[in-house]
Amino acid sequence: MTERKNQYQSFHEFIITATMQCLDKHTLSELSVTEICERAGVSRMAFYRHFKSKEQVLLEYFTPIYGDFLDNLSNLTEINSQILAEKLVDFFASQGAEIRKATQAGYYLLIFQVFTKKLAEFYDKTTTWEDYVSTKRQWWNDFMAAGLFYVLGNWAKHSGPETREEVIKMVIEFHE
Repeated sequence: MTERKNQYQSFHEFIITATMQCLDKHTLSELSVTEICERAGVSRMAFYRHFKSKEQVLLEYFTPIYGDFLDNLSNLTEINSQILAEKLVDFFASQGAEIRKATQAGYYLLIFQVFTKKLAEFYDKTTTWEDYVSTKRQWWNDFMAAGLFYVLGNWAKHSGPETREEVIKMVIEFHE
């Protein structure tokens, strides 16, 4: 990689890191691009060379997190409702602190947007129904994304009171 590409990538990562750090103290609506730039050590011009908005920074941060998880899940040689439920519950449990932060800082819906898109890609790869097309595909994906994200997100951000096993059982029942 050339030095210019390295610098571009570094600035890109600095902006993402600075945004996530600033969101520890501010809500997304309170946070200014200027504050992000000061924290990242870049100019506003550099920010806008990399991102259109603060929201785009967050989408770019969360897309690989949720995308990698669901890609890995779709690449499993064996998948059934039990494995799917266990993996989903464990993943959301690992994201509990970030989901709490997103709720407090006002970007919870951006994470949901990423999850919805990535879950649709997961179902596109793994669903074998012949009639999984068009409107039915869209409604199924929306229904599953909303239900899973709401239930698992709330469970993760509140750390229970249900046990991991109870939540897994519930997800299996919903999914079958």
